Amino acid sequence: MLVLRVCLNLALIAATSAANAGPPYLTDDPETPPLHRWEAVLFTMGTIADGTATGVLPAVEFNYGGFDATQLHIEVPIGFQAGGHDETEFGGAEIELGVKYRFIEEDEQGWRPQVAVYPQFEIPTESSRNGLSSAGVDVFLPAWAQKNLDENWTVDAGGGYWINPGSGNRDYWFSGFLLQRKLSDALAVGVEAFHQTSSTLDGRANSGFNLGAVYDFDEYNHLLLSAGRGFENATVTDQFTWYVGYKITN
Repeated sequence: MLVLRVCLNLALIAATSAANAGPPYLTDDPETPPLHRWEAVLFTMGTIADGTATGVLPAVEFNYGGFDATQLHIEVPIGFQAGGHDETEFGGAEIELGVKYRFIEEDEQGWRPQVAVYPQFEIPTESSRNGLSSAGVDVFLPAWAQKNLDENWTVDAGGGYWINPGSGNRDYWFSGFLLQRKLSDALAVGVEAFHQTSSTLDGRANSGFNLGAVYDFDEYNHLLLSAGRGFENATVTDQFTWYVGYKITN
């Protein structure tokens, strides 16, 4: 199973004290780091389906506010796969590069949400024969929107189109909806629903839900946790998923 597919099947719920979406969510948001500020996340995530656990351990994500309303993104993972009594295999997955650009600002007094585009490129680091890397460069072309309902509730929604080269693969769509609630200055929780069409010629669509939370130790250090599962074709796509990460912001 490709690590990319694993990432899209993950049940990821978390929120910062400002109730932002984005990694580790499946549903992203239009937020970008302030100009010349950065954030880094060390994490592991994975999914169990059809008796096999697949994911990344460890992975590092780095985001930088390189320009106004613009985020520069890189993610470097190590993939793993473990099934039954077989020995766990580790190997190179895909390096992810992306640029998020927010082109619509939120009208805090009206109905208009903030909106961003976020093209991403998945570049394989090893041959796809290792079972952990894709056969070519995958491209994701999404748009994301966010609206603050009040000081505690936030809605994020959007999705996009995956270009998925390789024998037996097909291009596919992903969409997600996320509702977040800030419970205190340190804790926020959320619930997410998502849907992905089939990514292979003989594959199946995947829909799921996610529950999770983020705890802010202070303005610089954050603990991200989530777990969830699918409710469409769950046996072969998403019986259980997890995410554990530690985020540092500057």
